[in-house]
Amino acid sequence: MDIIKLDVPLFIRLLELAREEIKDDADIHDVAEIVTKLSQPGVIGMEQYNEIIGFMSKQGDNSELERIRKLSGMNNNG
Repeated sequence: MDIIKLDVPLFIRLLELAREEIKDDADIHDVAEIVTKLSQPGVIGMEQYNEIIGFMSKQGDNSELERIRKLSGMNNNG
């Protein structure tokens, strides 16, 4: 059974990401995949947000993810 363990700040940020930026079901599945993987050892937090976005950029359309990076205040180096 897959279980996701994340703190409230990251949970809220991921909800905001889904509501405001993600337009494709595949991106939602990418988020679920990486969050499940990252949280296997324990609870994850905002420290892993860049890694989540980075994983998405490797999986999907870079133009949409560059927009997400820009809006979230992240630079191109993650």
